[in-house]
Amino acid sequence: MTRTEPVPNLPDDRLCWLAVRDQVGRRAARPGAFGWLTALFAARGGQAGRQAAGLAGDLRRDRTSGRLHEYAFAVDGAAETLTAEERAHLRATGEVPERFLAEVERRVAERRARR
Repeated sequence: MTRTEPVPNLPDDRLCWLAVRDQVGRRAARPGAFGWLTALFAARGGQAGRQAAGLAGDLRRDRTSGRLHEYAFAVDGAAETLTAEERAHLRATGEVPERFLAEVERRVAERRARR
């Protein structure tokens, strides 16, 4: 999808983040165990259920935030691998190359494996 508005004058790593933030945001917010716990406790109802759902929701948001940090570091690193031609395309259209998200996912997996 080509942008109709001009691309802002920002560093390349920031432009890359702006180009992929919706996709990585969806990946980071996937419901894991905390997401399902929230749903179960909320369905249970009552005061205890609402409190448990609130706690599980807080834990889920913390986990999502941590995942977004991992993606941010990966996007920053992957931005350094762009060629001059890819950077020019990024500046002209606001789009990253097709291989970019795969590189970001690889870097995230690498980072998680080191933990």
